[in-house]
Amino acid sequence: MTTITAPPTTTTSAPAVQRLRTVLRVNAATSLVAGTVGLLATDSVVDELGVQSAGWTRLISAGLVLFAIDVVLGARSARHLANTALLTSVLDLAWVVATVAVLATVGLTGPGRFLAVVLGFAVLDFAVLQLWLRGRMPR
Repeated sequence: MTTITAPPTTTTSAPAVQRLRTVLRVNAATSLVAGTVGLLATDSVVDELGVQSAGWTRLISAGLVLFAIDVVLGARSARHLANTALLTSVLDLAWVVATVAVLATVGLTGPGRFLAVVLGFAVLDFAVLQLWLRGRMPR
């Protein structure tokens, strides 16, 4: 009796690589949306959050758009994927620290505080998941 076996089509780390790319893309997409809203509706964002500076809102929003572009480009490159995940996670953790500082020092509105907390936890989740998946990539 002849047995036909197919060679494995994926390694055990391939799912981690694909998941990491997906998480990075979702991170980029949410950053792009937030940045675009901040740029196109600055006055509404400033009023809703209760911040005093439209200039800072525009600057942070533009930074989010640039961040999103960089993350998408880095996630496409097999050679740079691990470094992209690490740098993106470090920047995400910096965002979380900045969020805590803003919550402690800026008089945000109730909806502004809620949004900051929700986004802070979401970004923390991105950072942890990206680092975990990076650790499961092939060496």
